[in-house]
Parts: sequence; C-alpha cells; structure tokens
Amino acid sequence: ASRDIQKGEVVHDGSKSDVVFPTAMSWRRFVLSLPRRAACDMTEWSWTQQLEEGGPMKILTSINISILMNMGTPKQINAVPKSSTSSLFYATQDIKKGQEILTDYEIYETRFDLAGLGD
Repeated sequence: ASRDIQKGEVVHDGSKSDVVFPTAMSWRRFVLSLPRRAACDMTEWSWTQQLEEGGPMKILTSINISILMNMGTPKQINAVPKSSTSSLFYATQDIKKGQEILTDYEIYETRFDLAGLGD
C-alpha cells in the first residue's frame, strides 16, 4: 500500500477502470492484436464476471495498478469486494503503508465458456 488504509475503506474501484468487453470476440481480437508476451500477460489479467445478479457473464481485464494485487491465503487476504458482482474492493482489516494488498482471485468464478469462448 502506498499509504495507511483503514478497515472498510475502498482500496480499489474497478468500476472506474476495469475494461468490460462487450463480446468474447472483441476480447479475442484485442488479445490477438497484442505482441505475444503482452497477450500472455493480458490473458492472465482477465476474468469473467456477472456485473449484476442474473446478468450475462462478461470478460473483464485491468490495465492499471490493480493487476499488482496478488492472491493471498485466507488469513492474508486484506481486500475483497462485498459480492461477486461488485468491482469495489474494500479493506477487510487495517493495511499499513508498505504492506502488500492481497485479495482472493476465486471471488469471481472465471468461466470463459459462459462468456462465449469455447466449451
């Protein structure tokens, strides 16, 4: 963290910066337009998510500092959204300046098949 963050404070607002692809084909075109190394990174930084309860599965990616949030063990996790449809990450505990911000990658069930990519 670049500063002290209090429990309950918004750590990251993905609704302002995450890229939501309108279709699976638009995500595929984007990834295939990138140099190979960047394309590999982009596939690692992409996930699927319903943005509203019962809504369609979308493909999202982050092209910002939030991609540096790593996966933590259950005891280490200190930033998560309140629901699987949210892109707002909240601090679950006080986070000190210099402490790593760790999240749970499993909060979003990444199912590219449900977003239109293959079976």
